[in-house]
Amino acid sequence: MSAAPLRILCIEDNPMNWRLVQRLLSQAGYEMHWAEDGFRGCELALSLRPPLILLDINLPGLSGFEVATKLRQEPSLQDTLIVALTAKTMRSDRETALVTGCDGFIPKPIDPFLFVGQVEAYFHGQRDRLEEGREGLALRQFSRQVVGHLEAQLLESRQGAIKLQTAQAELEQRSRNMSRLLSLGRELASLQDGQEILVRVLRQLQGELGLGRLRSYQLHTSGAYHTGLEWRNGALEQAPVLAADHPMMLAMAELSGGVVTAGAELADSPCWHAGIGLGLWSPSTQPLLLPLRSRIAEGSLWGFLAADRAGAPFLPLETELAALHGGLLQVSLENAGLVHRIDSTSQALGTSYEGLEEAYEALLEAQEALRARDRGAPLEALLPSLLLKFAHPLAILREEAGPAEDAAGVPEPLPPSRERIRLALDEVESLIEALRRRSGAAETGSPHWLRIHTLLRAEIAIARAEGRIREGVQIELQFQATTDRIFGVRADFEELFSHLLDHAHAGEGSHLAFQTSGGPEVLQLDVFDDGASIDPAFITGSRMPFPDQRPGSVGRAPGPGLAICSQLLTAYGGALEVLLTERGSNLRIRLPLV
Repeated sequence: MSAAPLRILCIEDNPMNWRLVQRLLSQAGYEMHWAEDGFRGCELALSLRPPLILLDINLPGLSGFEVATKLRQEPSLQDTLIVALTAKTMRSDRETALVTGCDGFIPKPIDPFLFVGQVEAYFHGQRDRLEEGREGLALRQFSRQVVGHLEAQLLESRQGAIKLQTAQAELEQRSRNMSRLLSLGRELASLQDGQEILVRVLRQLQGELGLGRLRSYQLHTSGAYHTGLEWRNGALEQAPVLAADHPMMLAMAELSGGVVTAGAELADSPCWHAGIGLGLWSPSTQPLLLPLRSRIAEGSLWGFLAADRAGAPFLPLETELAALHGGLLQVSLENAGLVHRIDSTSQALGTSYEGLEEAYEALLEAQEALRARDRGAPLEALLPSLLLKFAHPLAILREEAGPAEDAAGVPEPLPPSRERIRLALDEVESLIEALRRRSGAAETGSPHWLRIHTLLRAEIAIARAEGRIREGVQIELQFQATTDRIFGVRADFEELFSHLLDHAHAGEGSHLAFQTSGGPEVLQLDVFDDGASIDPAFITGSRMPFPDQRPGSVGRAPGPGLAICSQLLTAYGGALEVLLTERGSNLRIRLPLV
C-alpha cells in the first residue's frame, strides 16, 4: 500500500502565485492546502501540522516574519519546515527570515522548472544558516520591523477610530432622515389628492435641507408644457409655465434622471444660466437640480425639482436625501393618478359585463402562461441533481463491463465488445462531469488522474451542442497513443482543448482532425484543419504568446487563446508548437505523462 502524500501548506495572499504553486506541487504528488493571510495560516498550520510550510513574507495583517515567529512558539510545530517565499533579496531580509524561525527561502518570481526541486531539497535536509555573529544584527533588524509595524497599526487604528466615529454620526443622521422619510411615505400611501402630496413632500424637503427657494415642475398630460408650483411661506404658489422646447428643458435632457446635480457641477452645465433667468436660483446661492424621468415613456422628462440655499454647499448625504424625496414625490403622484384611473376603470367594468368577462378570460390566459413558465424555470436548477442520478446506473454498467485496470493501475486487455463498452462509458461520464462543472455542481480545482482521449471527445461533443462548430464540419479522431493518462486539473485541460478547437474552427475549413501518438512517457497531440493558412510573419522569430498582426501581413492569425494554451502547458512541463502547412494549420502539443 502506497504512503499518503505529504502535506504542504502555502500561506500566500496572491491567488495567481498560489495557483502556480498548487499546479507544480500537486503534479509532483503533494497534498496542497492554502491560506490567504497570516491569521488563517496559523489556524491551518495548527490543525494540519504539515511537514512543510511555504510562507510569503509580504502578507496583509501579520507579516510573514511575525507568522514564522508565532509558529515557532508552538510545540506541535517544532519539526515543521518553514520556507519563506519572498521577492526581497537583500541580505538583511534573508537573515531576518532565518532568525524568525524559517529554515530557508525560495526567491520570487518562482521558476516553474526549478521550483519542485527547490522544495524537495528541504525535505532532503537542506537548511540555510546565519553566518556566525550575524544573529544579533538580524534580531535588531527584526525588532525595528516589528516596532514599525506596530506603530503603523496603531496609527491606522487611530485613523480608523476617527473614521468610525464620523461614519457613526453620519449613519445616525441618515437613520433619522430615513425614519422621517419612511413615515412620510406611509402617510402618502393613503392620499389621492396630488396637491396635498406636493405640500407634504416639499415641506419636509425644505426643512431637511434648509432650502430657500423650492419649485416642482410636472409635465402636463398634453405633453406640450410643464406646470410649476413654488413652495413659499408654508404654501404652494403657481410658478410660470415652461414649454416643452424651453431652453431649460432642452438643457436638462443632457442630465441623468433621478440624479441630483448641485454646486459647481450644476454651475458648469447649460442649466445654470437658464435657471437664473427663471428665478430658480441666484448667482450667490448654492443651486440644486433633480430631473425626474418618466417610468413609462423611456427617455422623456416627467418633471424636475429645483432649489437653492445660502451658505454651505450640499453634502452627498443631502443630495441623496433630495433624490429620495423627488423619487417619493413622483411615485406618490403616479400612484394617486393610477388609483384614480383604477376607480374609473372599475366603474366602467361594473356597467359592462362583456368587458369584465373578456378581462377575466385574459387573466386566465396570463395565469396559465405564468404556470407554464414557472414549470420550466426549475429545469436549470434540477440539472445538477439529474446528472448526479446517472452515477448509479453508470456504475452498474461499468461493473458489468469489467475492470479497466489492475490493482497497480496498468490497463488490462479486454475483449473488443467490452472495450467498446468501457470507452463509451468513459465518454458518457466525461460529458456528465463537464455538464456538472458548467452548472457549478462539481469542483474544478483538484488534480486527479485524467484520460486525454475521453476529455477531448467530451469537449468536441459539447462544442457541437453549443453551436461552436458549424454544421457540416467533419471531425476525424485518430487516437494512436499507447496511454493517455495524466495527473492534472480537469478544468485546465478542458480550457486547453476548447482554445485548440476554437483556433482550428476559426480557419473556416470543412475538416478537423485530432491525432495522438507516443507513450508511455510523452503524449503528442496534433490538431489539423484545412482552413485558411497562417501567415509566417506571425510566427517566424517569435515565441508564445503571439505578437499582434504586423503591417503588410496577409492571411490568418493564430487563435488568441493559444497564448493561454502555452501558459497552461508550461505548468505541466509541456509545449505548444505551430507548424506551417500548405493549407490550414497544424498545432502540435507534446505533454509529459509522468
